Amino acid sequence: MSIAFDLRKLAEMTAPERAFLSVYLAGPQSMADLEKRFQKVRRVLKGGEAEKDEREHFDENVKAVQKYLERNPLKSGSLCLFSCWVLDFFQVVPVKTALRDLVWVDSSPYIRPLAEFEDEYENVAVVVADNKRARIFLVSAAVAGSEKVVKGNVKNHVRKGGWSQQRYERRRDKQLLLYAREIVDALSRLDKEEEFRRILLVGGKEVLRMVHENLPQGLQHRVAERALDLGKGKGALNKDIMELFFEQERRSERDLWEKIRTEYLRGGLGAVGLGEVLSAAKAGRVEQMVVTRTFKPEGRRCRDCENLDAGAVETCSTCGSKSLFEVDVVNEIVEMLKLTGAEVDFAYPIQSLVEAGEIAVLLRY
Repeated sequence: MSIAFDLRKLAEMTAPERAFLSVYLAGPQSMADLEKRFQKVRRVLKGGEAEKDEREHFDENVKAVQKYLERNPLKSGSLCLFSCWVLDFFQVVPVKTALRDLVWVDSSPYIRPLAEFEDEYENVAVVVADNKRARIFLVSAAVAGSEKVVKGNVKNHVRKGGWSQQRYERRRDKQLLLYAREIVDALSRLDKEEEFRRILLVGGKEVLRMVHENLPQGLQHRVAERALDLGKGKGALNKDIMELFFEQERRSERDLWEKIRTEYLRGGLGAVGLGEVLSAAKAGRVEQMVVTRTFKPEGRRCRDCENLDAGAVETCSTCGSKSLFEVDVVNEIVEMLKLTGAEVDFAYPIQSLVEAGEIAVLLRY
């Protein structure tokens, strides 16, 4: 995983009212105004009788967060803290890449930012290779792990003619093939040890072609490759690799939407729009979801029966209660999908998806 925690465990946690506090700290500098943010939320919670218990939950959760941070000052990276005093639950999730500062009160942990982060920075295997050597490593949360080096030392082509050149080229071709197979073996071992959805091959055209041709089918469909000059410097090379990574991420988002749209248009396993998606998520029918990152529709959860409705409804569609509170519907759907093992893709705006309601799913049945 990209983060040091299984989001499914957080998705399992829920309460019948706003008893959870989720705190996201972008870095050590975020500590300076954290108390001010707590005070602002505390003032907002000063409402009627329905919010009385929620104010108590919030105050106890704040105490737990403050106690933890006093004992464990944030010195680097981002930090996510989830507290529910009434359920005796407290969880801390460190993240290497900066997240946005956030204080969120709800009936469950607010995992949407972590889910977006996990989607955007999913694990990827990277192969940087020329005829001399290949470096193979896993990038997790945009940070490279330890690498495996495969030596190549494939000789250059020669310009001499005749039989000697042909023998030389045959030996060279065999050397290149053995080198490519060794790289493939290293990738196959990495695939057994770690989870990753994509392989980025960068470097010399000749080596990349040979590696790609020798990959098993199970790995070939995950490959994106680009010929690059490896002598341009580490900084420039890393930039090119990340550009390729995000380019492929955007392509996968578009491909998923096109797959869902095709299913939907022919009456198949596709559902489009918030109402259809919420209904399918409640039934556990979703296989994959794509949603625009900026999509934040209104929703309400019932304090009496815990039913979730999309939109700014005034009464619960299940029990008729008027004791409702506002929720992030996308976050609630993400929680449901994490519990059923469905995949979630947060997409940058795709015009046709935006026009269709900004959220869509591929169904299991």
